[in-house]
Amino acid sequence: MKKFLFISMVLACFSPVFAQTLDSTTNFSSKELNDTTIYTDVDTPASFPGGQPASFRYIEKRLNPSVGVDNGARTGTYNVRIKFTVTKDGVLKDFVPVTKYRHGFEGEVIRVLKLSPGWIPAKKNGVNVNSITEQLLVFMVSKG
Repeated sequence: MKKFLFISMVLACFSPVFAQTLDSTTNFSSKELNDTTIYTDVDTPASFPGGQPASFRYIEKRLNPSVGVDNGARTGTYNVRIKFTVTKDGVLKDFVPVTKYRHGFEGEVIRVLKLSPGWIPAKKNGVNVNSITEQLLVFMVSKG
């Protein structure tokens, strides 16, 4: 029996789930605008340019659909979660896998995210701020 991989991009894919670490102010001084604070309470979350439809197309074109099968994944559903920072300049960095399936899923999602164009940063009080975003991508491996 041959295994194949089906990638499901559920509605939560590329929808930010906030897990930022700090937000202690409501007024922004010039010092605060130049710091590396990561905010939890934002007015507008960071997002992929073009929204979910654009993120789906981006992932579809770049994700290696056989990564799990190539690395011995068994039949099943793998809810892969990756946390990363979106800076106030829209740069993605500090990728951390939340899940640890060990079949290359997390590495593949991180690889694709690292190649993505700059994101639209989160905003607080009309100012771009650093934020942490958690992304979900569902991989389904089936016997066929």
